[in-house]
Amino acid sequence: MDEILKSVLKQVKPTPADRKRLEQTAAELIGQTNAACAKLDIDAKAMLVGSAARDTWLRSERDIDIFILFPEELPREELERQGLAVAREVAGANGKEQFAEHPYVTTRFKGFDVDLVPCYDVAKPSEIKSAVDRSPHHQRYITEHLTSELADEVLLTKKFMLGVGCYGSELKVQGFSGYLCELLVLHYGSFEKLVESASGWKPSTVIDPESSYPDPSEAKRMFEGQPLIVIDPVDASRNVGAAVSMQNFATFVRACQDFALGSSERFFSPNPVRKLSARQIRAILKRRGTALFCVTFSSPDVVPDVLYPQLRKAERTLVMRLTRTGFEVMRSDVWSNSRALILLELAAAKLPKVRTHIGPPVSIEVKDFIQTHLKSKQKFAGPFTNVTGRLVFELERERSNAEEVLNQALKERATLGRHVGEAIAKGYQIYKGKDIVQLCGDEKVRAFISEYLTLCLPWYR
Repeated sequence: MDEILKSVLKQVKPTPADRKRLEQTAAELIGQTNAACAKLDIDAKAMLVGSAARDTWLRSERDIDIFILFPEELPREELERQGLAVAREVAGANGKEQFAEHPYVTTRFKGFDVDLVPCYDVAKPSEIKSAVDRSPHHQRYITEHLTSELADEVLLTKKFMLGVGCYGSELKVQGFSGYLCELLVLHYGSFEKLVESASGWKPSTVIDPESSYPDPSEAKRMFEGQPLIVIDPVDASRNVGAAVSMQNFATFVRACQDFALGSSERFFSPNPVRKLSARQIRAILKRRGTALFCVTFSSPDVVPDVLYPQLRKAERTLVMRLTRTGFEVMRSDVWSNSRALILLELAAAKLPKVRTHIGPPVSIEVKDFIQTHLKSKQKFAGPFTNVTGRLVFELERERSNAEEVLNQALKERATLGRHVGEAIAKGYQIYKGKDIVQLCGDEKVRAFISEYLTLCLPWYR
């Protein structure tokens, strides 16, 4: 295993030249930000945070996070106004305003993706006014505890998680953040020890670096239903692992189990997803014998952390509506760039016109149930008792065509998420079966469809 880890570290660790380039660029941005504050007569200061500041960035990463720290007493409206003014001054014409909890600006500068984020310079993390106010405290905590040797272990951990497909806390991914990787390495002491311990993790695993909760059961009650609970050492009311979905938690644990049985570089650098041709996609769809539907519409102009929760809400709504109607939804997924896609795979596109409506058991009064359906125009047969002793009517199904169900559900904007609902109201299309190949002229869509149809844990590719 040692030779594998040495080889991987050599590939992912920034070279002295890489590090110098980042340090010079970050210093220039810090200088420009402080100069902008002075020019605009704004009481604020710049701070470099994140992996670039802690020397835990992978060679492939090109991200710089500059936080603009404002006094605690400044009103929220003023922080947003002044913060954007400083960020715009630094970013210039290349800057793009984004909005998460409050506005910030993104830009490209000398080959790096830069975030310019206003926040409060709070003395106590427990008194933050917005989520980003914690970041300077995270910076100080990690800097105080992380050695250069442990930083290398963080690089291995991040590359492993990237390889197995669960790195990134953004809501599109729902995985492990860089800060979470750092805390896990600090807690376990090395990548190898993390893998060994994580192989035995169960849902609701609690990791409490500063022993903020005397009893782990308190943390489990506090963060009920969350598969991984890692108490933030600078704010005990926060679970650093909150973004990790059950799917990504299970993927990471399974990857650790398999890596412990047979370490290999394929966990860090798996084979890429095989991109299917249009002909191969049609052949696979025919072989699967299912009904694949793809709802497409123009993506709302919001950041991914706003868009993807709404896409998944819309996905859940459509799945629930289809299931309630009687369709078996085998799998579904969402994706977006300039267009958004909701993919739904059904066992069949049409159902019989007749459906079975099960009534109460023999011990329950059934008069109302019988009277409701006895003379219904939808009745085919009934009432009669089935082999379990329950009353049954066979009724005409209101909708037996999946596309009809989807069209009806898509009209109900309130259940789809605000921005997604508004985008769908402006127009959408439903592609089904082999017609989905028409979307694959876009290479990124083809990659998404290819991965869906050949889905596999990355290290088994």
